[in-house]
Amino acid sequence: MPESITPAQLRDAVAIALTIAAVGISYGTLSQASGFAMWQTVTLAALATGGAAELTFIGVIAAGGAPIFAVLGGLLVNSRNFAFGLSAGEYVPRGWRRFLASHLVNDETIAFARAVRGRTARWQNFVLMAFMLWPCWVGGAALGQFLGSVIDADALGLDVAFPIILFSLVVRDLKNPLMAIMAGGGALLAVAATPVLPMGLGSVASLAILIPAAAFLWTKSRLRRDRTTTDGDSA
Repeated sequence: MPESITPAQLRDAVAIALTIAAVGISYGTLSQASGFAMWQTVTLAALATGGAAELTFIGVIAAGGAPIFAVLGGLLVNSRNFAFGLSAGEYVPRGWRRFLASHLVNDETIAFARAVRGRTARWQNFVLMAFMLWPCWVGGAALGQFLGSVIDADALGLDVAFPIILFSLVVRDLKNPLMAIMAGGGALLAVAATPVLPMGLGSVASLAILIPAAAFLWTKSRLRRDRTTTDGDSA
């Protein structure tokens, strides 16, 4: 265990991992109710590792949709990981670790990494969360599949803890005015898009907020660079 990981951070990681295991149980029970076999449920959880992507996939299949549309739906939902990957790129080491990390990039690992400052600390937090989350998600899916005939996932409401824990992880970032505006704008876009887009794609639509944000940051950077050049010429 890296020395920079404090007992409080380890405790938080365990709490998140247990929450993910609970959500995995919910996914497993829904998968079992949709007619998926144990090996299908577990393989999908292990290879996709996206949460919403797996739920979208089994939802499309359960509704009678073609497998190709289920795959495309899952890929669309997981496309949010493109933005997460850009964030992780600043602290993930190059080489084989970058390829492994790319598979473990998701909401929780990125949010847990962003809870600290510094490239090394963020990488260590990412690794800690990733290697606790993956077995909890896959194991929870297997347990949910096994117990699917005796528990009701909808009645348990295990998935409610999912957004709550994510909000708790990123709330500190909202102290930054730009981040707060982006988060608020993205949330509004997601809520507005949810009634008109297929399940899970509302959050993907919220990524559109990155376009004006990137334009603002680029303009701000260019103005600062031009001002520096002008001051240098005057000197």
